Amino acid sequence: MLAGLSIGLRGLQIVFGAVIIGLSVQFITAQKIGSAATTTKYSVFTGAYGIIEGFLGLAALFLSFIPDIIVLGADAVGALVLLAGGIAWAIGTRSTSCTDISKAEKILDNNLLNQGKRKYKGDWYYGILDGNPSEKELWSRLQSSCKKGLADEIFQFLAFAVLAVLLIVGWIRWRKGKGGGAGSRRTYV
Repeated sequence: MLAGLSIGLRGLQIVFGAVIIGLSVQFITAQKIGSAATTTKYSVFTGAYGIIEGFLGLAALFLSFIPDIIVLGADAVGALVLLAGGIAWAIGTRSTSCTDISKAEKILDNNLLNQGKRKYKGDWYYGILDGNPSEKELWSRLQSSCKKGLADEIFQFLAFAVLAVLLIVGWIRWRKGKGGGAGSRRTYV
């Protein structure tokens, strides 16, 4: 039963990692002024770590030479990495609203969401304003960017939650001696 649960959770972990990478890469490729924010680049790392570690966890279920303690350690690191990424997005997008047009200026001024900004001769220029969009088009761009940013944050927290559950399941498997590798409680006769 625990193995089946682990397989399902690993699948979710891999999918969430792919979504995090996809959203983060969209922000990086949309950057018009300067380079993408460190939080965005870090999110690519968190998504990649989640995918790689998810495959390691799946492999450990089928290959007895991979100790469960190694997977537990990787899960713990992954949980911390994803939690840090989610918190970084939460701090970076605080006080922004994707639905309240009166908060559009906060989104426009947010370095995670505005595709870059630069001050030139006393005026600010924003990457998201590229092509002089109409007011309606600008609000649509700001909303889209805001929603992608919140989705990136949410998926990092969801991936963290999956890893937290996997830590519990992995610990139970390890304690029952159902894990592989040298740290297992299996007896070899």
